[in-house]
Amino acid sequence: MMTELDKLANIAVGMVEPLYEINIGYVARAMKNFGLKKLYIISPRCDVGAVALKYSAHAQDLLLGTFITKDLLQVINRYDLVVGTTGKVSMKRGPLRRFITPEELGDKLATCHLGKVLILLGREDIGLKNEELKLCDVVVSIPANPEYPIMNVSHAAAIIFYEIYKKISNYKGPKRDMPKREEIEVLLKYVRDTLRKKGKNKDKIKRAVLALKRILGSCKLSSSDVRLLIEIIKK
Repeated sequence: MMTELDKLANIAVGMVEPLYEINIGYVARAMKNFGLKKLYIISPRCDVGAVALKYSAHAQDLLLGTFITKDLLQVINRYDLVVGTTGKVSMKRGPLRRFITPEELGDKLATCHLGKVLILLGREDIGLKNEELKLCDVVVSIPANPEYPIMNVSHAAAIIFYEIYKKISNYKGPKRDMPKREEIEVLLKYVRDTLRKKGKNKDKIKRAVLALKRILGSCKLSSSDVRLLIEIIKK
């Protein structure tokens, strides 16, 4: 019988253009600590070999099963919920970098029957670019000392993984079905088309759709909630 922790296997991790092999090893190790099993490495700027294996410790089996690819969009399209990460948050909290905390992400994932989830970790030097963040459904940021808020990618990953593991392992309440990628895309299409018919310009439409995408990604909507919203907008 599948346990709640078995569902952690539905959560994958993607490292975008990692710069240091040691961090790849440490991320794999943190994944194994908290029950995550699938790692994508997108366009690495370093080797993925002996050094990564050394620092992955007892997660070498996980690292040996890593998927290395150049196509970030292809990876994203396989998942129902894509979680971006950033240490750079906007003071105005505009839609692009509007964020939730790792604890809030854990709450969201614990209260649903997990679909396929991808957590994207940014580059060690510049993080995720704006265009990559736009592809994400929700953005997570870790509150830290404002004088030095940017964490090492493997340290940040461990905090995020821990909060997810903690919330999923302790949650005993009712669950909802996570919306599918296709359902969210249909809803956003109807909103985009409606705004276009109302005469809104392209920039306003893009901003509104991104804001809605962040709202949907951060709140605890079910698949049936999204289908209801689609029907309302269609009518």
